[in-house]
Amino acid sequence: MPRTRHRFPVEGPLDLSLTFTCGQAFRWRLEEGAWSGVVGGALWRASTDARGLVVDVDGADPGAEVVHRYFRLDQPPERFLAQAEELRALPGFAALLGLRLLRQEPWETLASFLCSAASNVRKISGGVEGMAAAWGDPVRGTDRRAFPSPSALAGAEERDLRALGIGFRAPYVLGAARRVAARDWSWEALRRAPIEEARTTLRTLPGVGPKIADCVLLFGLDRLDTYPVDRWIRRATMELTASTRARDEDLERWSLRLGPGRGYLQQILFHLRRTGGPLPALAAARPVGRERRRRSA
Repeated sequence: MPRTRHRFPVEGPLDLSLTFTCGQAFRWRLEEGAWSGVVGGALWRASTDARGLVVDVDGADPGAEVVHRYFRLDQPPERFLAQAEELRALPGFAALLGLRLLRQEPWETLASFLCSAASNVRKISGGVEGMAAAWGDPVRGTDRRAFPSPSALAGAEERDLRALGIGFRAPYVLGAARRVAARDWSWEALRRAPIEEARTTLRTLPGVGPKIADCVLLFGLDRLDTYPVDRWIRRATMELTASTRARDEDLERWSLRLGPGRGYLQQILFHLRRTGGPLPALAAARPVGRERRRRSA
């Protein structure tokens, strides 16, 4: 199958290295000067030059529009600062605006983040690649494989998943595959549902708690109205608000002030805090959660 090349002009910054290594996707790797990753049933090779983004596709070509949307080229990063311009003053924040929030396939996103519990990017990537190698369809003309469908993975044995290094997460991945493979599961319904209803539905799946549910909504279902809270975002948000005690729901409630692009800003704050250390409090910061309620009592 011949290779298809797509070329796009880019509005705003684009940093492919940051985009692929910030913890949102797990099947991209740097090879011979280009980033190589399996998306759907094809191998994509992404690079940049003076004219913008270049994506070469080996395998079934999804079309230019799909590639354009995957990299969120329709939404320049700086537009997400419309209600959160104060974040730009954080040390190192502006340099991270080249991070693009990828529009990923929801089932692969779910399975990947189920593998993320108490793990790191290297182990998560190993587990995801292992599942693809064992149960995924081959990508023509390459040595890579597509991520397996829920029905393909539903027939696996738990011991086989554990052998890939997934460990205690194996029954969650297997249980989720069997549940999603059922006819009554609809990703499109979750895209349209009120956010709390979508979260509740996702949390009926094995191993899915608040953080994984929000990651699936953000990275797999294009729900920028989420603000996944993990240990890094908890630290970042409490530092930004000069708080010492707060519940995750208090931190998420605070995030509403960041506007409709808070999901994108969450990913930048996550990467900034994880790689750069503590953040300074924002100007006129007010503690969130229990401290604020105690003071107003």
